Amino acid sequence: MTTDPSDKPPSLARATRTSVMLSADVFRVDQDGASQHRVTNISETGLCIAQAGDLVAGTVVVVAIGSVAPAAANVVWVRSGLAGLAFQKPIDVSEARRRRASGSTLRAPAAGWLTELNNPYKS
Repeated sequence: MTTDPSDKPPSLARATRTSVMLSADVFRVDQDGASQHRVTNISETGLCIAQAGDLVAGTVVVVAIGSVAPAAANVVWVRSGLAGLAFQKPIDVSEARRRRASGSTLRAPAAGWLTELNNPYKS
């Protein structure tokens, strides 16, 4: 008997990933500025980046990709130079594929907002 992947409960179902050649800027609490990474695949709920460097599973970061507003993400896994990140709220993948407006400058998120990322009382 085979099981249909769509039979999985919604919480266990994985969003469809799309292979891409994009660039993402990753902001971390313990660093000034952003590190740049190549995105290997993306979905509305997460992405995989190359050149993971010293990212650590369990870390909260802010990802800026395409014309999507910078989004909070959890580093879920890191191995072989890659890292899997799960967005805290779904993003629009089509907006992530669009280039940022020319002349737009990325700024690190305000410290007060970033410190609230893991606040269990935040709605």
